[in-house]
Parts: sequence; structure tokens; C-alpha cells
Amino acid sequence: TKGYLEAVNCFRDCKWAMAKRIEGVTEKILACAKEEFLTNGYENASLRVIAEKAGYTKGVIYIRYPDKESLYRALVEPVVDGLCDFLQSALNGFQSFKGEQKANKKDYADVGFPRFIAYIYEYFDIFKILLTSGETQIYQEFLHKLVEIDTACTTRFIEQTHNDAFTSGRLTPELAHILSCAFYSGVFEVVIHDMPQEKANEHVSRL
Repeated sequence: TKGYLEAVNCFRDCKWAMAKRIEGVTEKILACAKEEFLTNGYENASLRVIAEKAGYTKGVIYIRYPDKESLYRALVEPVVDGLCDFLQSALNGFQSFKGEQKANKKDYADVGFPRFIAYIYEYFDIFKILLTSGETQIYQEFLHKLVEIDTACTTRFIEQTHNDAFTSGRLTPELAHILSCAFYSGVFEVVIHDMPQEKANEHVSRL
């Protein structure tokens, strides 16, 4: 019996190792995971269903992702990190105007935000999964990172243009955080409500 169990375990481990090396397996799992998360959200998504749709066992998923959260992160994080990188790069570009920031802020925003929205629509399904899966830890981390990037730029802009918003007390770091959080939550309503991209640009421009 002991020898039989060892042989079974060895066979299983070999199968899993082979599955790990087969090209396209991970991509297939992620594609099926995207479909499952879109349909059922994070809480109700089933690893068993994902595995069945991909044509594998749950074990094939587990050798890549130890749990559902790991699979969800593998699907969502590269896209949301890309949006954060885009925003950071765009705001760094705005900082390069230095003394001309006031004069250029509206034009820069008019060009920058349609690109921001275009990125969201390029990966619309992923953002739909993120924004309709409830208040997941990943969403909170993502929004916090966006707001940190945004408020850091806003603070530098206020300081460099000698605006008295902070020194007069009209604005505090806490209020800046709340306003930025409200703004980006408003931006993501375009995804939640499935707005066409052209309408989304109009909505964000007004916002």
C-alpha cells in the first residue's frame, strides 16, 4: 500500500510539473478566470468552475496560485499597476512645466485625461472586475495608490505656485485626500455604468 501511494503521489507530482511547463496553460486559466470573475464577482467565483472551463483540475491552478486571491491578483494587478504608472508619468510631465504650470494646467489635463480613460477602456473588463467585486483589499490598495500619487502632485503644485490653500487653512492634507478619493471614485463610475468611451470623456472632463 505504501509503495502504491508513493507511486500515485509521484505520478501526480510529475503531471503537475509537466502542466507547469506546458505553454499556454497559465494564459488559458487567466482567460477563464476573467470570464468567471466578470460573471460572478470575486466572492462567488469558483476555482472549480475556472478549472473545468480551462479543461484542467483545480490542482493545476493551485501549483500556480495558492488561493483565489492570488489568481485574482495575477489577473488584476498588472493592469491597475499600469494605470498607476501612467498617472505617475503624466503628473511628472506636468511638474516639468515648473513656473508655467498655472498657464498649462487646463491644456495638460484636456490631453492627459482622455489618455487615462483610453487606458481604462483598453482593459475595460479588468476594471469592471475590480470595480464590481465589492470593496476588496486590492481595490482599496489601488485607490489609495492613485490618491497618493495625485495628492503628492497637487501638494507640489500648490507649493510651487505659491498658492495659500494650505497656509490659509482652506485645504488640509486630509481634505486633499478626501477630494482626490472622491474624484477618482467618480471617474470609475464610467466603468460601473458601462458608459461609451466618448461619453466617459465628457463625464470626466466635467468632473
